[in-house]
Amino acid sequence: MLEALVVILTPLFFMPLMTAFMAYNHGRSFWRWFGVGCGLPYVSLFVIMFVVHRDKKRLAVTVAA
Repeated sequence: MLEALVVILTPLFFMPLMTAFMAYNHGRSFWRWFGVGCGLPYVSLFVIMFVVHRDKKRLAVTVAA
């Protein structure tokens, strides 16, 4: 029973931490993205990757201009 609980809860704590860590490294709010990660544990990683990609793309266009 305890093993099953650990297996279920580990991704639910890991995903928000990874999402918040990625957001914080790119100048976003850690706690806001941690909350998003808690609400949408798997989707939040894809969302933050899209946001980071969009910001890098926008920065490249700004630097080139």
